[in-house]
Amino acid sequence: MDAPKIQTVNIGLVDRPVPPVRDHFDEQEMARLISSIRENGILVPLMVVARESRYEVVDGDRRLKAAWEAGLREVPVVVHVLSDSQIHIQRMLANLDRHDTDPVSEAKYIARLIHNGTFDLDTLAKKLGRSPEWIEGRITIAEMPDYMQTALSSQQVSLGVCMELHQIKDAATKERYFRDAMRNGMTVHAAQYNRMMVNEALESLASQDVAPTPENVPSVSIIPKAFCALTDELLPVNEMRMVRVGIRHLEEARSHMVDIPSPTPAGG
Repeated sequence: MDAPKIQTVNIGLVDRPVPPVRDHFDEQEMARLISSIRENGILVPLMVVARESRYEVVDGDRRLKAAWEAGLREVPVVVHVLSDSQIHIQRMLANLDRHDTDPVSEAKYIARLIHNGTFDLDTLAKKLGRSPEWIEGRITIAEMPDYMQTALSSQQVSLGVCMELHQIKDAATKERYFRDAMRNGMTVHAAQYNRMMVNEALESLASQDVAPTPENVPSVSIIPKAFCALTDELLPVNEMRMVRVGIRHLEEARSHMVDIPSPTPAGG
């Protein structure tokens, strides 16, 4: 079979992917691409499949949009013959190669493929070269509330913080903690600490049949705390480092600790 050849077609005959992998594009990246296409044209042809008398983009959705913005009347395409499942995989693989991938759009696309039965989780993970846990994480992103997805798409908060705070079991408390993280900033470790702390409080309230309120749920802690293995104290965590400490060395360090007596009051 001959390899697909480059063709030039009317831009009005080329449709966006259905459904699209990305819901929106970075404005600065789009502006640069439009400028480049105006000056040099489309250097990499769009990958498409034929849909009766029209074409549907498999890879090149952003280039198609930029070509419209640049005023092109025709675009170069390479027409492939692919099954629906092959089209989805090609789109996902192309999207994974990009540096400006929107995790929310990607997650919604993956969740749609899983929920409509196009792929099961393990099969999709294998075809994308990802772990099943990675696919599960993307499905979790697709299930996040809109306010969290919007912040994640606009890079106002990290994915790690979203994944932790999304696990807070009460919806109103989750949103309050998330808004505070957006306002004041929060590390992933701090988000993990807050998630564990608030869920413990929520479980306690539920056992007493008490509804959670801002007054009876712990306030947001920007600086997390952790138990020190050396002193058994709950101390603020200002910096995280991974170190290897043997049990023998820990016991030796404890044995060399000296209690400092409290100052004797004057006149005592």
